[in-house]
Amino acid sequence: MAKSKFQIEEAYQELDTLIAHLESEETSLSDAFSDYKKGMKLLEKCQATLDTIEKEVILLREDGEEE
Repeated sequence: MAKSKFQIEEAYQELDTLIAHLESEETSLSDAFSDYKKGMKLLEKCQATLDTIEKEVILLREDGEEE
């Protein structure tokens, strides 16, 4: 099965869901810890994606200035 492409918008929606679940009084400590770890991994992936995009934009700007 092919791996789907990472979509930052979907990651932020999932983070919103995780936060809502963490804020619920009915969430067990075990579930909260699991949600926290999943959220941290998503945040790391989002940050890496944003860093890559920022570098690409800088390169495009530099290419545009040289022409």
